[in-house]
Amino acid sequence: MLATLRAIVEAVAQQPTLTDALNRFVAMVKEALATECCSIYFADYSQDNFILMASDGLNPQAIGNFRIGFTEGLVGLVAQREEPINIAHAQSHPRFKLSPEVHEEGYNAFLSVPLVHQRKVIGVIVVQQKQARSFSNDEESFLITLSAQLASQLANTEAKSILSVETTAKKTSVLKGVSGSPGIALGRGFVVIPKLDFESIDMQKSDNVEQQKKLFAQAVSATRQDFHIMASTFSDSMPKEAVAVFEVYQQLLDARSLGRQVEAQLERGWSAKSALKYVIESLVSQFKAMSDPYIKERAIDVKEIGLRVLQHLMSTEQAVKSYPKDTILITHTLTPTMLAEVPKERLKGVISVNGSANSHASILTRAMGIPAVWGIEDIPLLQFESKDIILDAYAGRVYISPTPALKKEYKQLHIQESKLHDKFEAEHHLEAVTLDGEHISLLVNAGLDLSTEQEIAKYCDGVGLYRTEAWFMQKGQFPTQAEQEQWYRAVLTRYHPENVVMRTLDIGGDKVLDYFNFTEENPFLGWRGIRISLDHPELLLDQLKAMLKANTGLGNLKIMLPMVSHTEEVDEALKLLEQAYFELQEEWADQFIQIEKPEIGVMLEVPSSIYLLPEWADKVDFCSVGSNDLTQYLLAVDRNNAQVADLFDPFHPSVLRVLNQVASQCQNLELPFSLCGELGGEPEGAILLIAMGYRRLSMNISTMSKVKWVLRRLKVADMEALLSECLKQSTTKQVHRLLKSFMIENEFSELLYQSKH
Repeated sequence: MLATLRAIVEAVAQQPTLTDALNRFVAMVKEALATECCSIYFADYSQDNFILMASDGLNPQAIGNFRIGFTEGLVGLVAQREEPINIAHAQSHPRFKLSPEVHEEGYNAFLSVPLVHQRKVIGVIVVQQKQARSFSNDEESFLITLSAQLASQLANTEAKSILSVETTAKKTSVLKGVSGSPGIALGRGFVVIPKLDFESIDMQKSDNVEQQKKLFAQAVSATRQDFHIMASTFSDSMPKEAVAVFEVYQQLLDARSLGRQVEAQLERGWSAKSALKYVIESLVSQFKAMSDPYIKERAIDVKEIGLRVLQHLMSTEQAVKSYPKDTILITHTLTPTMLAEVPKERLKGVISVNGSANSHASILTRAMGIPAVWGIEDIPLLQFESKDIILDAYAGRVYISPTPALKKEYKQLHIQESKLHDKFEAEHHLEAVTLDGEHISLLVNAGLDLSTEQEIAKYCDGVGLYRTEAWFMQKGQFPTQAEQEQWYRAVLTRYHPENVVMRTLDIGGDKVLDYFNFTEENPFLGWRGIRISLDHPELLLDQLKAMLKANTGLGNLKIMLPMVSHTEEVDEALKLLEQAYFELQEEWADQFIQIEKPEIGVMLEVPSSIYLLPEWADKVDFCSVGSNDLTQYLLAVDRNNAQVADLFDPFHPSVLRVLNQVASQCQNLELPFSLCGELGGEPEGAILLIAMGYRRLSMNISTMSKVKWVLRRLKVADMEALLSECLKQSTTKQVHRLLKSFMIENEFSELLYQSKH
């Protein structure tokens, strides 16, 4: 059955439209189970009913027309229970509803399973048979497994289908994701696909068959030239049999093999990319199905050839592309490089399939003040290319080809958002002092958006987190000590006399260096932060020496160690700091140069660090909570995984209780403490943290004015009363409900925008 399951999944994936996919699905399931009818219903939540989308065995006239309510019949019962139903005499069941228009009177045996995607029933699969019998456990298991494998695929296929027709139908498509960096953006889609594959290609028709044939012929010719150059390059250094593979590639490109099949699809009206995708995926599937191992391996060759041709087809299009003045950048996985390549004045928003609201890339967009949505449906990205898009990054919604009325509405919302921003900025020069006179130090998280750092120095009380890895990520190799010293000196000078807390190199997890890349199965629990630095003491010593030298004569440097989880790590790092200090004293034996030993602190990101604070308090000078990672580890949620993004919430009761415990512990230990995670940059988060006792909050500059504006209108006593209630709650929803009520009561409702669409 496993081979049959794979065959069905692959066959459905290769279909160009939702209708084709569903028709192929019901036909193959009917054959696999040797039954007489297979049907699939999709949920229509706008009308609270199911619509018959495809069937092999019911009345063809009913497909697309017959509907049954969510609470009606056996189909409705399967959806309500969210579990399979397997009965021998369907018509004797009390929930059976006879619908003459579908012609199912002759069927008795009934097996049905729900299609569930992201905790939501999106459809129901039904198989039926005239003979009255219960389907076997194996048959039921087969259908359950199939529905689990295909639920997300069919949901994505449905999204693709909607997007492919929305332009001609003049209908707006809506995709749901997770809000990363808040804001509203209106612009035009610009797709970046760093690694080309056929999954990124959507099936599209073309009116100009001859033009598409010409494009395909040019791409094949260019690919032939590639293989000819490769064969010539390797002919002198490799055996003849190895070089002969390029001759095989040339033969596969021949018009009688690949070319003829692609041209047949071009004649059907498909674009060159779509025709190539269809043929290559079909051939790969055929080769993989062969029993002969040698022939099976040829599937890799066929795919390689197809991708080469596709690359040339895409290059022709990319050559004439330029960033529009209102670019909405769309990609599978956002990288800092992608952001850097778009002129800042043209970049209006970001959409990413992979990642989540708390990934490193998302933090980067927040630092830049760019609206971003993460974790959208994994559909062919080229569907978005050059389309008008509205990005509602408050509600996590993406509108494709919006109507004029929707554009007008969001333009008005964008204006309101700008006015609100101006209101906050009008007070950026004022002190962050509460109504009852409590001063709060608002520090900046710096090092990500290097282009704006000159502007922000005067807006903050110093730097609570300087991400030194940003410099390393921009280089093509490890920077020298002299280069680092120059960079750090510039930063320390820029913010002088305010303190700058520099975090030592923090790579690993979702932060990688192209020149020092490594693969791990679970990178967030792997080699990252202080673990890498201690395993490479030469790198840490270089960095520490550069920092100490840069601090000479300024004295505003503090050093912070990331991802510390063991006391031994603190001890080893302190020893290396001592070593760097004494070695520099010897190197710089000059009466006019005074090397200062800066304060050193630890980041509290790992749960174990919370319980070791009493031991560490005698070793370090301060600590800072990294709420992003601490939340991730406390809740066991990978903050880069869009599948579980909704579970990542720093307002979870357990997270709040731990943060409160840290504040209480640090006060008892007389250990200076702060918080430098994203939580402090949210007004509600800042309110709760101040109530706990935090008086130093580090955040992105884009959120600082808003937080300051709110704090200046509240009393700490009121914040403490709110915290007391929040700490008693057992669910995140209850906490959010209390926060929302508090914001409304204190006339901050304008900060609680949520899309109504």
